[in-house]
Amino acid sequence: MNEQETKETMREEQQEITPELLMIMSASIAAYLGKNVRIRRARFISEQGPSSWSQMGRVSIQSSHTFSIKQ
Repeated sequence: MNEQETKETMREEQQEITPELLMIMSASIAAYLGKNVRIRRARFISEQGPSSWSQMGRVSIQSSHTFSIKQ
């Protein structure tokens, strides 16, 4: 097995949604909403780089960090 195949195998193993992870997600959502929920489908979203939403959020946060110099 070469290095690239090893990395792909590790990536596939890391993206498995286990029953324990589903239980944690269900409990978290139930605590937030205040009622029991059933997760019908869950999947990992592949990293596609920064989205325009996240980029605009970072711009907004950075622009709010302006300093005024009082003379």
